[in-house]
Amino acid sequence: MGKSGKKILAAFIVMACLAAGAIGVFYYISRPDDNLQEVTETGTEVEKLIKKDLDTKYPETAVEVLKLYWRYNKCMYNEKTSDSEFEKLLEQLRKLYDDEFLAEEENSWENMLKRFKEDRDEYQKSEKKISMYTVGQGSSATSGKVDGRECVSITCSAMIKQKAERKNVYEKFMCRQDEDNNWKILGWQKAEGGMED
Repeated sequence: MGKSGKKILAAFIVMACLAAGAIGVFYYISRPDDNLQEVTETGTEVEKLIKKDLDTKYPETAVEVLKLYWRYNKCMYNEKTSDSEFEKLLEQLRKLYDDEFLAEEENSWENMLKRFKEDRDEYQKSEKKISMYTVGQGSSATSGKVDGRECVSITCSAMIKQKAERKNVYEKFMCRQDEDNNWKILGWQKAEGGMED
């Protein structure tokens, strides 16, 4: 083989290696990634919240728990859902509550389901919607220990839209860590004076 033949062969080998490398990179980039799929969930908000795996991927902070709480409430009050979907959303929401809160008779499954459905029906009848919500952070959160367990109090606001009217509602939530160090909602009350900075 002459010099020009060797040059052509070398150029061909280099081109083949580059093509193989490009195919390898394309395959690596385009292959499904489990972590990526978790971030880019597909479907409606109702479907996403029903499918959320709160048993193995529970929110890490009390703030994240409350943001998820508001997502569930916004979805349950604002969206048209079937009875089955509504019950599945409530089942998920109850996973954010402290066992002590759920142990109260008024918070039994039957009582809570009835109350949530009545509230939803009232919202839809009067054309109310949870327009947006804000979960306080920083100085609006106070923390401490109660009976040796970490607790935190966080003020949230929700804007309720009714036709042309807008109204801000402020609530102070108490969250505490359970035996697995997951933050659970222990209760809440109306907060006077709005959000702190």
